[in-house]
Amino acid sequence: MTWQAVARKDFQDAVRSKWLWALSALFVLVFSLPAILQFYLEMGSAPPQGEQGSSDAFIFLMKQGTSVLVPLIAIVLAYASITQERESGSLKLLLSLPHSREDVVFGKVVGRAGVLTLPIVLGFVVAAVLILATSLSFKLANFVLFAVLTVVLGLVFVGLSVGISAAASTGRRAMMSATGAFFMFVILWNAFANQLVNLLDKYVGLADATQLHAVLFLKLLNPTQAYKTLIDSFLLESAVQSRIMMFGFMRQQVAAQTLGESLPVYLSNGFVVSYLLLWLLVSVGVGYWVFENADL
Repeated sequence: MTWQAVARKDFQDAVRSKWLWALSALFVLVFSLPAILQFYLEMGSAPPQGEQGSSDAFIFLMKQGTSVLVPLIAIVLAYASITQERESGSLKLLLSLPHSREDVVFGKVVGRAGVLTLPIVLGFVVAAVLILATSLSFKLANFVLFAVLTVVLGLVFVGLSVGISAAASTGRRAMMSATGAFFMFVILWNAFANQLVNLLDKYVGLADATQLHAVLFLKLLNPTQAYKTLIDSFLLESAVQSRIMMFGFMRQQVAAQTLGESLPVYLSNGFVVSYLLLWLLVSVGVGYWVFENADL
């Protein structure tokens, strides 16, 4: 297999085009500025769950922003990864070398993932240095888990975008599809989950507990929601409490009474991780299948 060569070239092209350096500067700014404002200049509000006094305050401060910024950058970085070469004609040249279409798709995923992962890691390293210079206690395990989950979220959206790029016949279609996916996951998903369960209740009839479990399950299928609730799980040291926080304030008490002290297995952290990774596998797999059967 020669996907390694495709990935290496894709990463090197990003370095030469200054993409890597621009992203590195952006992530360093994004991860360092809140730490400076919150912990050095004492601006902003403290987290309500009691994380103040430790590096968990930084995680609480950042999780919402990273759940939007990382998918957005991943999509911008990868949505044209294959369509751009397809439209320019360089894809036919690439395939005339000892590269299969499988090599192209998986090489692009790995290459673009590397372009995104390195700046994210650099941003976390700078943030760690800044936090260590404060009086906050540094919770290494939680900080590393936050970094790992952020990288995984980036990989999921890189895979989604490369899959879209592989399946789309033009850059315009890839851009529209990737933009639609971003708005669906980041903005519209919760409303979609609620409306779908309401329709099921209207035509089938669902018990109150079943409705709540169904809404929660659908929300967890969203990679950005899965990311945030996994972070809350280790911040709160309770998977149940992290799921309760996925509901609005008015429904949290009802959710707490319904869920009790334990979660069904399909709502557990292990399954939430599998839902997150499933988007990566399915997106790349479907994109490759369409690309393999496309007439170039």
